[in-house]
Amino acid sequence: MPQRIVIVGGGFSGTVLAASLLRRLPSDAPAEVVLIERSPVMGRGVAYAVRDWPYLLNVPAGRLSVDSKEPLQFLRFAQRTLPDADAEDFLPRELYGDYLQEVLSRAERDAPAQVRFTRIVGEVWRISPCAADAAFELEVAGRDSVLADRVVLAVGNPPPATMPWARAVRDHPGYRADPWALPRRLGPEQAVVILGSGLTMADVVTSLGDDAERAPRMVSISRHGLLPLPQSKFGAPALQSDGLELARAGTIRELLAASRALVGKGDELGGDWREVVTLIRHLAPQLWRRLPEVERRRFVRHLRSYWDVHRHRLPPQMASRLDALRRSGHLEVNAGRIVAMQADADRLRVTWRRRGSAVLRTLVADVVVNAIGPDYSVRRSENSLLKSLRDAKLISEDALELGLRTTLNGVCVAADGTANHPLYYLGPMLRADHWEATAAAELRDHAERMAQHMAAGSEP
Repeated sequence: MPQRIVIVGGGFSGTVLAASLLRRLPSDAPAEVVLIERSPVMGRGVAYAVRDWPYLLNVPAGRLSVDSKEPLQFLRFAQRTLPDADAEDFLPRELYGDYLQEVLSRAERDAPAQVRFTRIVGEVWRISPCAADAAFELEVAGRDSVLADRVVLAVGNPPPATMPWARAVRDHPGYRADPWALPRRLGPEQAVVILGSGLTMADVVTSLGDDAERAPRMVSISRHGLLPLPQSKFGAPALQSDGLELARAGTIRELLAASRALVGKGDELGGDWREVVTLIRHLAPQLWRRLPEVERRRFVRHLRSYWDVHRHRLPPQMASRLDALRRSGHLEVNAGRIVAMQADADRLRVTWRRRGSAVLRTLVADVVVNAIGPDYSVRRSENSLLKSLRDAKLISEDALELGLRTTLNGVCVAADGTANHPLYYLGPMLRADHWEATAAAELRDHAERMAQHMAAGSEP
């Protein structure tokens, strides 16, 4: 019987893994790669979907190849449509979705004759261990069950959490739990409250504020009120460092001190602090795994927000747009907490408290957008598949609820601490054991390692 590998999720991670497998599976052994996606459009996911607004990638084109052997593959693809594009340009996300679809189609076309590729449109709602002809049985809504020898969960970013104060209004037409489902006709007489101040908030603001004269009043409220910093072309590294200063750090305090010292050295050499962030990113998995839980918890509690705004940066043109909207009074950014939210006819009344203040304030909004970012807690997840796997004790999350526990090859760690069943995970919830696992290049490397592991016939 041919080996059957089933990938659940046809967004970035599932698409890149499927293409990697099709390139690597041996030509002398029959195999089947099955990609199951609930949307009829594969290869895009939420991030690279076709939308009314031309959202931009926040990574330059020269760093987005999904094949480590061809680092400029995406740039060459983009230049077919945009001949003047260069490696430092921030291009439309929709174009990147086109690229992912072509990568998958080309891998399918070039796969060995013995390797079959199957696409299934449907939602997997349960995965159960089998005792006979396969390792797992996947139940797909409205379709026959699918048997698999190995299963990879590539279900993408979870949605934002529904906070307690939003539960009473979650069905109100003015509340947008999906930050991509935005009304297109808002004028200057209307108000929008945006929960969060990260990259998703920036997307919401630049979309709604496209026409400065007709832009609504936008108010962002987040715990720290920190905006992502802009990208820059920092070119060749001015700072020559192998990261030993960081690797020696045994606590978050020591790690922070070493990072600041490196930034200082870089400044003296005419460098850019972004170099140090890149260095930390590359070292992050080994640093994270080495830190004791108490230090990880300290980082998440005190430094995570500051790391995020330095690590997850904005394209320069988006940063300039946000700055212009703030200066014109169309955008107000606040550090604070929501206390309550109530329906007020067809509008929403938001009660909040500024950070460091006991005074309650009230905003009446035509639209409230939840842009607080993904909720990685499996315990709180409303995803029926993840809930069923957790109830069956086939998966487990870390103590900080950052994601799923996995081995270096992506095998899911069960509730009893074992990892000997052929259930894998690929996606941003790898941050539980790697911390940095959201960028395209990082997920690509995980996909290539997993594909090589499977192609070699290695045991989970």
